[in-house]
Amino acid sequence: MNRRAFTFTELLISVGIFTIIAGGVIIAMSRGASNVARGSFNALASNQASWIMTIMRNDIARSDAEKIVFKPESGDAWVGKTEFKVGMPGNRHVSYAVESRGGGKAFSRTESDGRKQFLASEYLAEMTVKRVSDGFDVYMLLRDPAKQANDFTWTGRIYPPVPAGADQFWKPLPGGKK
Repeated sequence: MNRRAFTFTELLISVGIFTIIAGGVIIAMSRGASNVARGSFNALASNQASWIMTIMRNDIARSDAEKIVFKPESGDAWVGKTEFKVGMPGNRHVSYAVESRGGGKAFSRTESDGRKQFLASEYLAEMTVKRVSDGFDVYMLLRDPAKQANDFTWTGRIYPPVPAGADQFWKPLPGGKK
């Protein structure tokens, strides 16, 4: 009589191998999920910081250098509590601030007609703007409220508009209307 069956040792070895493989798959899946969360936050933080810089650059570029009111809190650093106002054409202006919102802070941009927009709500931990000889250096620190991702920093420089208007660089065509 020839019976074929697994011995107890063979069963223990196969269960052990299965456990190791299943554990590896579970670890890989959980690491993948945490990488997705980190990547999502980094993409969101990069997008928000980029929007803030773009908005500030556009506002400052449309302004006149003499119409920028920049009052730093200490020394040459503005952190969002004092006045940072950019004069726009047509007696309009925009003001910037860093305000508490939700569980964190947000960058706010307020137009002279009262319209207000918030960016990086609950993600902004710090924002510093420093006046330098040829513009403004901007530093932002964004944090994940879920604490699943590392802090995200963004730096950039905004150059003020040139003192002379763009019309100073254009010349009329010869024989054209004056």
